Amino acid sequence: MKGTVMYLQIFGLASPPAWWYLSRVPAEGGAELAAALRDILGSRLKFYCGNKLLDEYEQHDLAELWTTQPPQILAKPADAEPRVEPETYLKLITTTGPDAGRVFPLTRRNLSVGRASARAQVRDPWLSGYDFDIRLASDGPTIISTGAQPRVWDYGDVFISGQTTFVLRRGIQGPLHAPRDPGDYAISPGQPPSPPNLLLQIIGAAAPLLIGVVLMLVTGMWYFLLFSGISVIIAAVLILQYRRARSRHIAAIHDELQRVADRFAADVFTPHELIGAFSSPDEDPLALTGLQPTFPVVTVGTGARQAQLTDSQDSDRWASHLVGRVSSVLCLEPGSQTLITGDLATRRALKHWLLAQIMRHAKATGTGFIDESIHVGGPPAVEVLEGYVPAPDPKLHQLIFLRDSNVVADDETAVVDLNEGTIEGPYRSTNLEVFGLSEPTLQLVSQELLLTRPAEQVEPHHLNLTQNLLEGTATAQMLTTVGSGKLGLSIDLVREGPHLLITGTTGSGKSELLLTVLVGLAQRYPPSEMSLILLDFKGGSSFNVLAALPHTMSVETNHVAAASFRSLEAIAAELYRREALFAKHLVADYAAYRRAFPQRLLPRLVVAIDELRVLVDQNTEAATTLAHLAATGRSLGFHLILATQRTQGAVSADIRANIGSTIALRTATEHDSWDVLGSADAFQISPVTPGRAYFKAGAAAPRMFQTARYTLEDDPLLIVPQDDPRVHKVASTSDWPGVVRRLQQSAAVLPTPPPVILPALVNEIEVATLREQYGTTALHTPIGLVDDPANCRQYPVEIGTSGTASDELRLSGSVAWIGAAGSGLEALVDVVSNHVVRTAEHKILFEGRQLAQTLPGWDYEMLIDLATSDALRDVLDDLRTKLASGMHITLVITEWGSWANAPVTGSFQGLEECLIRLMRQFSPLLTVYVFGARELAGGRLLATIPDRFYIPKNSTAEHQLIWPTLRLVPPVTARAVLVTADQPQGGLEVQLCIG
Repeated sequence: MKGTVMYLQIFGLASPPAWWYLSRVPAEGGAELAAALRDILGSRLKFYCGNKLLDEYEQHDLAELWTTQPPQILAKPADAEPRVEPETYLKLITTTGPDAGRVFPLTRRNLSVGRASARAQVRDPWLSGYDFDIRLASDGPTIISTGAQPRVWDYGDVFISGQTTFVLRRGIQGPLHAPRDPGDYAISPGQPPSPPNLLLQIIGAAAPLLIGVVLMLVTGMWYFLLFSGISVIIAAVLILQYRRARSRHIAAIHDELQRVADRFAADVFTPHELIGAFSSPDEDPLALTGLQPTFPVVTVGTGARQAQLTDSQDSDRWASHLVGRVSSVLCLEPGSQTLITGDLATRRALKHWLLAQIMRHAKATGTGFIDESIHVGGPPAVEVLEGYVPAPDPKLHQLIFLRDSNVVADDETAVVDLNEGTIEGPYRSTNLEVFGLSEPTLQLVSQELLLTRPAEQVEPHHLNLTQNLLEGTATAQMLTTVGSGKLGLSIDLVREGPHLLITGTTGSGKSELLLTVLVGLAQRYPPSEMSLILLDFKGGSSFNVLAALPHTMSVETNHVAAASFRSLEAIAAELYRREALFAKHLVADYAAYRRAFPQRLLPRLVVAIDELRVLVDQNTEAATTLAHLAATGRSLGFHLILATQRTQGAVSADIRANIGSTIALRTATEHDSWDVLGSADAFQISPVTPGRAYFKAGAAAPRMFQTARYTLEDDPLLIVPQDDPRVHKVASTSDWPGVVRRLQQSAAVLPTPPPVILPALVNEIEVATLREQYGTTALHTPIGLVDDPANCRQYPVEIGTSGTASDELRLSGSVAWIGAAGSGLEALVDVVSNHVVRTAEHKILFEGRQLAQTLPGWDYEMLIDLATSDALRDVLDDLRTKLASGMHITLVITEWGSWANAPVTGSFQGLEECLIRLMRQFSPLLTVYVFGARELAGGRLLATIPDRFYIPKNSTAEHQLIWPTLRLVPPVTARAVLVTADQPQGGLEVQLCIG
């Protein structure tokens, strides 16, 4: 039994808790794992899992335990006593500012606080490097700051320095509560007092008083004035009662504001509450279970807001008293946006705090978020962006951080202006004091929430080689398995194909999935049932490891552009061959042929192409061949497996019409996912889960699966820190060389079908090797090996005086070799000269090279230095005489550029025109072997020589402009393209002999 691949934490080490990679749960369970850990970390350690020694766990116990909870191990010295935690302890906590949430334990040792050089480092730009000290004295904690008198810090007081608020706390903090939307900022202080009618009161008080004054003046009796003053007293009492009722109502408003502020504060949590909860002994300190808000509810800080009165219509009269400081809460609903503008330092600290709250929500709800294109967790609910404002996304809330913005706030768009200290949008808040976190504190939150953990496989996503290895029959089906367990997947390329398209962006696990698909076929079927043709356009990084498989007929890469032409020719030829074969035997398709002739070797052919777009871009004819293959593949036993990052521009409509199944790993854009799956599922795959993909067959709904890795029984147990370079190799990929070796061993005695594509030509070949391999007569000399992929043949090309034989190509007439210096032309001159000296009836050499070492045995030899016009006339006259008498003559000319314009006495033309006339007049008797470069390629002599070898190495693109259209060949010494009158356009690739 193989255990799961996972990551675990080891606590109690000298360094902070770190993630460790475990390749599998050992067969011997905890005892084997503990022994491996002691070998790595030291023999004087004990390891605990939960409350038990690790050694006491069986393999299935650990596998079951670590499937339901994160794997955590505690390391202790072997002689360690149980640790007793104190019931209370004192802590310094930052509650507001750009680095809120920091917790520093206080001991008898002085605690220095500052930005850089202090023991307690707080990332507040307004603090000095060494800001103040806290000393525990007999009369309590004492603050000692530069330029101020020491003062005792009473519990419950706050100390503000820079932009940070510090408090002292004793004891262990309790757990968090799940945040919730506090709703409207509304209060209900009761019915306000009705204000008195001042006009009536003035009239009621003034009228009796005026009458009393008149009566007093008329009668002279002063008591009339006394009675009229009673009305004034009554009016004053009424005004005083109203003022008292108003004061009581204002006090009720303030009490309600405080009550609602407390409720708002209770509905969310602050940075120090979040950090403090990590040390809470509660089973669920972060409130990750239970009822959660539908979408993230976060707090920015605190700000001044004007409350609404729920039971009064006369709010304006109390407006000045309705402003209170309350938690600024944002509900990150999908389809809306929140813009946060301000200076970089404040903006970054607030961003860290908001990310911490979003992380807690993602962990609690199983959702995720996107932070600047990095997808974390499950289906994203929030997208965090920096520097620009996109169009709203109906599925996401967009949290956007900008230096400044002109966006107008509304009910769907909140704008938090850190410079002005305001929030505009669903509500208005002023005098904003925001929270913040530093980068290390955010990392602590991420680690505690297990969001920094590498992609963990919580179930055994592995594959083993089948027990019935290489025993399958591919007549009616062809299965491959790419995943196991709940996220497993098997694909039948006959029923669900015949062709498969795989797409995914960089880092999504596309190449690993492709190898898993191909090895899944190879380990189930013998080479006689299934063979591979692999076209690797990632430079060989994808398929080179499969080259040793007995199923692999060919691996071509884009190191040489000619490789794709060669492979496509062979594939096209095999398509036509099978069409003719099935027509000859009157069978409808591949399955019918196999049933009629089960003893014949005719495997299904899988053509796999990695990075299809590169092939299509390099070879314009590729799309046509692939479209033909896609259309006829099902009936002919061909299957295409195409891998590309994006389908647009790479997969033509003709190919797409015949693709039966598609696999979409993580895509770069939502549009790419819709294009392949008809949904956005692939775009929502997290980047931390490479190999996660969706499979879609025909019109069926997409099905999610996880690419598994192959494991072998002798795989070593590996436990290393998660940043060890071996982790990526082992965790993300199978041991492909080991798997291939195992398949090689099993297939060693199995029959293999003849290849569709022969191996590529070697880079060097000698005449003797070809003579020994193919056997040639004494009158002929093999000068090269021809590669003919269209007919799946390789055969020698010879020069001699007889016609063409059945198994080789014999050039019996004149031949030209066109190439630049350093192309191998010098060695070819020696090969041809040896042949001529040995076999020709009469041989003449025109040596155009300076200081050349020529062979003995020539009937006549002229060097370019001695080639006067008279000498050339005499040689040509003698040549004409001998040809007229019926003598066969072979003329070898080197460095044609030195001879082309040489004058000939008695002729108005040069040597080239004279030689052309001789060749036309005596073509059956005169054989010319000429070697040259640009002058030969562009001269008139070449028109009389139908057999030519073009050697591209060292020839510039400018020189090749006068060449015919040729097939591409590698720039190898003496690698040429042979053009004859009988060969198709483009010629044949030839490796010429150089010795």
